[in-house]
Amino acid sequence: MKIKKTIIVLLLCFLPVASSFAQKVGEALSAWKEGYMDIHHINTGCGECAYIIFPDGTTMLVDAGENKADNSRHVLPKPNAGRTPGEWIVDYIQAMAPDQNQQLDYALITHFHSDHMGGVFKTKNESGRYYNTGIITVAENIRINKLVDRGFPDYKFLVNTEDKMIKNYFNFLHFTKRRIHVEQFRPGVENQFKLLHDSIRYAGSFSVQNLYANGWLWTGKEQETKYLFPDFSTLEKYDIPQENTLSCALKITYGKFSYYTGGDVTGYPKPGRSRFHDVETQMASVVGRTEVCCVNHHGYNNATNDTFISTLSPRIFVIQASDALHPNHSTLDRMLSKQIYPEKRDVFATNLHPAAEIVIGKNVEKMKSKQGHIVVRVLPGGAEYYVYILEDSNTKRKIKQIYGPYVCRSASCSEAAK
Repeated sequence: MKIKKTIIVLLLCFLPVASSFAQKVGEALSAWKEGYMDIHHINTGCGECAYIIFPDGTTMLVDAGENKADNSRHVLPKPNAGRTPGEWIVDYIQAMAPDQNQQLDYALITHFHSDHMGGVFKTKNESGRYYNTGIITVAENIRINKLVDRGFPDYKFLVNTEDKMIKNYFNFLHFTKRRIHVEQFRPGVENQFKLLHDSIRYAGSFSVQNLYANGWLWTGKEQETKYLFPDFSTLEKYDIPQENTLSCALKITYGKFSYYTGGDVTGYPKPGRSRFHDVETQMASVVGRTEVCCVNHHGYNNATNDTFISTLSPRIFVIQASDALHPNHSTLDRMLSKQIYPEKRDVFATNLHPAAEIVIGKNVEKMKSKQGHIVVRVLPGGAEYYVYILEDSNTKRKIKQIYGPYVCRSASCSEAAK
C-alpha cells in the first residue's frame, strides 16, 4: 500500500510538467506562460539576435543583427529576402511575445558591429534622417523602454564615430520620435536588467549579472570591477583593443539554470597582439559553471578557448552562425572535446553554411541541429529545461526537433530524458 501511494505521489509531481510540455514535432510552440523562461535565438541568416522572456513576463532583446548577406561566404537570409532582417525580427517577436507584454522592456547592443546592431544599406526612415536597419527597425516598430549599449553617453571609448553605421545610430537616437531611455552597460551590477512585473515572487531565484564590457570585468565580489587593459599610450596602434574585445557579456540565472551570452568577446589574440586580448580566460572564473552557453563570436577561431570551455562546462552550446567560418572546425573540436571536460554536451547551430560543413567534416554529425531558430525553454523553478528547434524557412515556425528535459546539473548531473 505504501509503495502504491509513493508511486501516485511521484506521478502527481511530474504530471503538471508533462502535461505542460506534451508537444510534438510539427506543432507550433506553445505560448509562454508565467513562471517559464524562454530564450529565442532568432535566425535571420544575417547576424545574432536573442529574444528573452523572463519568468514574470519581463522581455529583453540581445542584439538585432542585419549584415549585408550578398556574397557566397554568407548564408541565405531566412525565411527569405522579402523583408529585411530587422523586419523579420519584429515579426518573430510579435508572434512570440506574451499577450500582456507586447513591448521590449530592455534591449542590449553587445557591440557596434552590423551583425549585432545593423548596417546602413536599407531604405531611409520617413524623416530621411536615418536608415531603418537592425535594432533601429525593431525600435521603430516595437516600443523599447530601455536601450543599453557600451558607449553611451559620449561614445568616446574606442568608438569609431566616423563609421557610417555609428553615425546612423546616432541620428536615430537624436531624431527618433520614440521615447527610449538609453544607458551604458555597467559591468558588475545585477540590477540594470531586472524583473519588472513580479520581482517579489522570484526574489532570490532570478538575476541578470553584468560581467564585462570595455575592459572592465566583474571580480565576483558585490559590484567590484577591475580593468584588464594597459595604458594605451604604451601600445602600438595594432595592439589597441578593437570592437569585439569590448563586447558586453552577462549571465542570467533562474533557480539552478544559467545562461551566458557575450557578443564577440575574444579568447585568442590575433598574431602579434598581447595576451590581454584574451578576455575569456580572465572572465571564465566569474562566469563559472553554466548550463547554456551562447558561443562567443559565432564560434570563430579567435574565441571559445580551452579555459573558457572547461570552466563553464556547458550542457548546451548555441552557435548563432551566418558565415562560412561559423564555427571554425578547431573551435567545434574544443566544444566537443571530452579531454577539456568529461560531461555530456549538445551543440546546436542556427544556420550552418554548406562550406563550413565541408571543412568541419564528420563532427557535423555530432551536432544536434544545424538549422533553425533555437528556443531554450526553462520550466518553472529553473531546475529543468527543453531545447526546441523551430522551422526558419517560413513564418509558421513549427517545431522540427525537441530535446530534453535537461536537468540542471547543480541539482543533478544527469539528463532526465532524451
